[in-house]
Amino acid sequence: MKACDQTGSANALPGVILAAGKGTRLDLGSPKMTMDVGGRPMVLRVIEAVRGAGVDRVIVVVGHRANDVQAAVGNHVAYVVQEEQLGTGHAAQQAEGVLAGYRGPVVVTYGDIPLLRGRDIAGLVARHLETGAAATLLTAVFEKPGSLGRIVRNPDGTVKAIVEAKDATPEQLEIREINVGVFCFAAPLLFEVLRQVKNDNAQHQYYLTDVIGLLVERAQRVEAVTMEFAFAGVGVNTPEDLAHAQRLVAAGEA
Repeated sequence: MKACDQTGSANALPGVILAAGKGTRLDLGSPKMTMDVGGRPMVLRVIEAVRGAGVDRVIVVVGHRANDVQAAVGNHVAYVVQEEQLGTGHAAQQAEGVLAGYRGPVVVTYGDIPLLRGRDIAGLVARHLETGAAATLLTAVFEKPGSLGRIVRNPDGTVKAIVEAKDATPEQLEIREINVGVFCFAAPLLFEVLRQVKNDNAQHQYYLTDVIGLLVERAQRVEAVTMEFAFAGVGVNTPEDLAHAQRLVAAGEA
């Protein structure tokens, strides 16, 4: 797919960066997405990784302190606004209008994965196109996954479910492969399924990960690609996470 400006060709490979959340566990006075990691705002590092994977059209979903996030990122991307922060699924849904008429793969990623690498995203897109999947997700393998969502696979390697730790069986908690929060979806199927996502959970939020379960229920193919280095998929949710990411960058490991 050929490159173009951020508002242009419907043939450009699009990427949607979810950067609207407040980040209540990382309350350091500045918006979470603008936190500095290795001299650059966290969300800008994610944008650079996505572009490094060949994404030509970047759409950033902003919400909490949107003006501050836009000032940190600049005017080289397109923006859409999530007026109410109602979850990652609701945030992704805000990009539907911008992508109206587009048919093809779309990368969707959380904006708080500052060590994300372009080569992993490129591998994700390649697998998605190779298999013709409805969705492909990026995963990482950790020795101690803790509270992260586990990837349950079918015998053929396709994805059966993403199971949150709190809902997992003892056997599922033994799984070390986790969901990173980076996806490649078929559009416009993504937006069709997003309209079916419910918010009947404790937080009353619409979650992007619920799309995977709905696709599986439809007997749609869901693939997964494991990233080369697990640390590159660590999300920043706490001050400890932020300090860890900063240490890895300073040490030249990321």
